[in-house]
Amino acid sequence: MTDESVQDISPWELARVNAKLLGEHDIVVAGDPGAGAALISNIVYELGFDYLDPYITTPDKEDAGQATPGQLAYYQQRLLATAGDNRPAPDRPAAHGDLHRRFIKTHFYPEVFADVPLSAVVLLVRDPRDTIYSSYKWFSSFGGSWMPDSAEAIGQLTYDAFLDRVRIGDGEQSIPGWARFHRSWLEAAPAFSKFVVVRFEDLKSHPVGAITAMLAALGLVVSPDLVAQAAERSSFGSMRAREDEISAAESEPTKDARIMRRGKVGEWREWFETEGLAERFSDADLIATAARFGYDMTPTG
Repeated sequence: MTDESVQDISPWELARVNAKLLGEHDIVVAGDPGAGAALISNIVYELGFDYLDPYITTPDKEDAGQATPGQLAYYQQRLLATAGDNRPAPDRPAAHGDLHRRFIKTHFYPEVFADVPLSAVVLLVRDPRDTIYSSYKWFSSFGGSWMPDSAEAIGQLTYDAFLDRVRIGDGEQSIPGWARFHRSWLEAAPAFSKFVVVRFEDLKSHPVGAITAMLAALGLVVSPDLVAQAAERSSFGSMRAREDEISAAESEPTKDARIMRRGKVGEWREWFETEGLAERFSDADLIATAARFGYDMTPTG
């Protein structure tokens, strides 16, 4: 794939093409939009592994590409900041020969990778109430850059209207889409040699333990000191400070928007009782699927 061809396709088309370029050294990080991909990308980079955002970069080169659709160049700089690529790389030899492993995020369903010989899959999960709200805030801030034809509508969407909006890629609304996405990956788990569930909340509450458990499940060896360093450099404060440094040089309209917006566990409690919203999250399929990951969404009223 040439740089010129990259410029001619949408981020979603680029990611779909990139999925077929992956192989036995690649680890897919599957997560619904808003689940915390920026956090886990920073963690794995700080551990010494490569991390690819396939929506803006192609792996079809020895140097991992760095070919970005022009209108998203600023967004890639945000990711470079949050993932620390503007600083010296961490002590990569500490990973004891496993550094050829590469992590790649995706919002696709598992069938996209049916014929791809992946090394492993990490399913990144977050409470659906926080996931979907975080996705809403992201689209409100950055959606215009990714979907310029819909920029005005995206910026003006209320949260209630966002929940009615059909998602790109699966034709679902946000709430049933969250349930089907996660159920599909759980059902596909036996097809992969390694399949690990990582909860956003665990990465926030006890990052060293959660990172260590993830690495062990993937069969990757990283020194405890490097794990502790990766956890510290992936704190909300550290990542937000690096993004602030980059965004300070940007122009409107995204100058004040943040990928690292709040990073809060349980933010849903601040809006959940708003008229009509709690009822929308009472969907039986959503409640049942969320329970499989330890989230209790049983209505209390």
